[in-house]
Amino acid sequence: MVGEGGSSGGLRFAVLGPLRCWRDGAEVPLGSPQQQSMLLALLFRAGRHVSGAQLIDDLWGDEPPARATGVVRTYVHRLRRVLGAEALTSVGGGYLLAVGSGGLDTVRCDELLAEGRARRADGRNADAAAALRGALALWRGEPMPGLPGPYAQRQRREWEERRLAVLELCLEAEVEGGRCAESVAELAALVEEHPLRERLSELLMLALFRSGRQADALAAYRAADRRLRDELGVGAGPGLRDLHGRILASDETLSATTEWVLTETEPAAPTAGADPASTLVPAQLPASAADFTGRSAEAEALRAALREPGSVPVAAVAGMGGVGKTALAVHVAHGLAAEFPDGQLYLDLHGADGRPTRPEEALAAFLRSFGVVGDAIPAGLAERSARYRSLLAGRRVLVLLDNARDAEQVRPLLPGSAGCAVLVTSRTRLGALPNARFTELPVLPAEDAVTLLTRVVGAERVAAEEQAAGELVRLCGQLPLAVRILAARLACRPSWTIARLLEQLTGDRYRLDALRSGDLAVESSFRFGYDQLDDEQARAFRLLAVPEVPDLSPGAVAAVLDLPEPDAVELAESLVDCSMLESFASPDHYRYHDLLRAFARRAGQGGDPDELRAALSRLVDHHHALVTAALGASSARRGFAVGSSPAVGALVSQCAKLPGRSADTAPALGRLAELLLGCCLLADSGHATRPLGHAANALLHASVEQGDRAAEARARLVLGRLLTEVGSVPSALAELLRARDLCTAFEPARPLLALAHSSLAACFLQAGRPDEAVAGFSAAASAWDRAGDRRSLAAELLNLAGAFARQGRHDAANRVIDQSLVISHELADRELEALARDALGTIAHDRGDLAEAAAHRRAALALTDPADHRRTGRLLLRLAESLRAAGRWDDAVGTAGDAVDALTLDGDHRGRGLALAVLGDALADSRTDLARARACWAEAYGILAPIGSPEAERLVPLLGADHPAGPARSRWPSWLPG
Repeated sequence: MVGEGGSSGGLRFAVLGPLRCWRDGAEVPLGSPQQQSMLLALLFRAGRHVSGAQLIDDLWGDEPPARATGVVRTYVHRLRRVLGAEALTSVGGGYLLAVGSGGLDTVRCDELLAEGRARRADGRNADAAAALRGALALWRGEPMPGLPGPYAQRQRREWEERRLAVLELCLEAEVEGGRCAESVAELAALVEEHPLRERLSELLMLALFRSGRQADALAAYRAADRRLRDELGVGAGPGLRDLHGRILASDETLSATTEWVLTETEPAAPTAGADPASTLVPAQLPASAADFTGRSAEAEALRAALREPGSVPVAAVAGMGGVGKTALAVHVAHGLAAEFPDGQLYLDLHGADGRPTRPEEALAAFLRSFGVVGDAIPAGLAERSARYRSLLAGRRVLVLLDNARDAEQVRPLLPGSAGCAVLVTSRTRLGALPNARFTELPVLPAEDAVTLLTRVVGAERVAAEEQAAGELVRLCGQLPLAVRILAARLACRPSWTIARLLEQLTGDRYRLDALRSGDLAVESSFRFGYDQLDDEQARAFRLLAVPEVPDLSPGAVAAVLDLPEPDAVELAESLVDCSMLESFASPDHYRYHDLLRAFARRAGQGGDPDELRAALSRLVDHHHALVTAALGASSARRGFAVGSSPAVGALVSQCAKLPGRSADTAPALGRLAELLLGCCLLADSGHATRPLGHAANALLHASVEQGDRAAEARARLVLGRLLTEVGSVPSALAELLRARDLCTAFEPARPLLALAHSSLAACFLQAGRPDEAVAGFSAAASAWDRAGDRRSLAAELLNLAGAFARQGRHDAANRVIDQSLVISHELADRELEALARDALGTIAHDRGDLAEAAAHRRAALALTDPADHRRTGRLLLRLAESLRAAGRWDDAVGTAGDAVDALTLDGDHRGRGLALAVLGDALADSRTDLARARACWAEAYGILAPIGSPEAERLVPLLGADHPAGPARSRWPSWLPG
């Protein structure tokens, strides 16, 4: 760095980047941007008299402030204090700044440029390129950024143009010297950045031709000619046209290059005797993505970590392939570049692609970046690392290490003293890295993923297909790489709609095939990570993807892998560390990203099908044991139902659909039916209804097809119970009547027959047929009594009380409630007692004793777990009805609103509609907000009418004639049996 190398005395300035100054080797502050602009005007006229009027013109142009002369004098006074009075003197109404030889980086740049031209004229292209690269290394980003005033703006433009001229001359020397293939990538990037500079296009064509790529050279000409015509309305100039003709003719003279021989052992030094490393300022960061989207929280966390004082801060970003680790790291590094003015190093360590860069190679590259070349680079790892640390001591350098394989690869590359910072990306969690702060990068939120798609494809196309755009990013799993690939495909095909592209993404296999564009492919990114796994990890990675479940508990992982739980968890955690599996919510649940699961299944194709089916059978047995235990212990009921219903539903659906079932390897239908029915009995959340309904449908088709009557009975029983819950009464009756007949004929076991009677009775009660409900509940209660199941008997007696109450037989209802309370007290079962209190509340409400009804329901609420949203919501709904009937409208409004919230959280679709209707009634009664009442009725009608709920009919007159008829009744729920 200028000002840090060479002699320690005097002043040294650097302007090819942020303006900086050193006095006697120590950096000094230069004040405000405008004060720095005045210093800049003096610097470029160093040793010459500059009038005050000239400085005013330099700073403000034609519009100086009234006190411009005073401001200039103030700036001079402040600068003298930091630069020294002898450096900045007053001369004849103006000022003179004295700068010693080698005190300004632009002077050194001009010297190196002249040296490069001289060597180029002598035919010494390698030496010329070395001198010119030395000149380019003096730039530390945009020259003089942020300095105001017309003079600073002119200098900024002039030196940006000069840098391009130096770069062109350097590339000419390199191409003429035979480094053609090595120059192509840099030239291609420059042509894209500066499409109208014809000389760059000429050099790219020449480099391509000399690299044996004649067709690419001709394509480069066509692209240049097209750009010039589009932008300027003229074609390629004579230089390009002449070169194009010679390439077409395969002109042999174009192939002639000088031999690449570097006669200097080191790059030209900035000052006599100075260490070349003292002036080189590497700026190696890749370009930041122009469409970078989101990640504000993660970026801020990384910035905070890299700014931590003390020792060398290290920030490590981990995540699965394609999640955008490099994009985030580069974005953050560019934002911090100005805080690390002594350089920004970047190196891809290739840890993810099976050919990791050795630390020795990485250190050699970094040393060369600072001008240490040839024999000056030490031979061994320890010596190189020591030289690297010594070189960075006292500097502020940001080091970005991309795609690290492990901590062992990174440790030798860490600077040794404060001032520097290190940013690392890796698919592996680098837990062994000292002083590191870790950031785990998830996929993009859905909104940000759509924004990324929009930035690539265009706002107009996305706005025209908002729903399709949302579905597209969902099928991409919101993985940035996948979104970019599909966005690029759309951008290249303006006539395509997003909906057309969606058609190509049906099924895991086709989705992976569609997610490739050019050299980008999601599957290739995943393959790199998979190839790093050992045999045991690879088997686990394939096998854990077999169950089509949303997540896996430790016990489930152990069952699938057929390992003891501690060993299975250790193996799963090793996959998490490699970003090939995710842990979530609590540290003991695991899941795949959708696309990674698809890749895992593809990787497992061709494996032993019996091994896969055996893994599913073990998982079914695992869940079956959990269900059996939970049914026998009320304390385990809720925990199982909330955590496992979606997984059980998905697992049963998958196993029921297995082709070519074998009794030896595939889970038996009877076992699946027992598991599904048990899970249905335990489930107390509306969120479980959909997965269990789809599973029951799949199981019903399989059991009918294979003639398994016992499994069919359980499948129909599950379907009937679920259909009753969602209010689809006619369909529920059909399933439950058939289930009862099957249980009577093929499965006379008392518990199952009791469940069939009870489930059918509940459906009769909802259908307004209380006499049949009483008969069914009575039969179920008798069966439970004969079976000796006291708890089930107590619950059934409460069901029977509800049916008696519907008949108007309140004394009979009270008698059976008392019997149930005796049993609940014997069992000390709060849940049963809460149900009994609720039943007493219903009887009191029907009798018109509304205060007693409300008291009973409040007592039931006090006995109910608030986390049980379904029971809580239904109790609140009935309490709101009692409060409204009592004329306590304000209390009814609040209670009904709480019921809506609880049933929404539960996922009880029909219950939410009923609660909204009651909330609307209470609001209308209170006459506080009739508009809100109508809105609640309208929303309730929109829920209840499509499912054929009879409660919807009473809302029609309340909504008025101007209200639309509402949605037509649909096939609901989606898993309704065909």
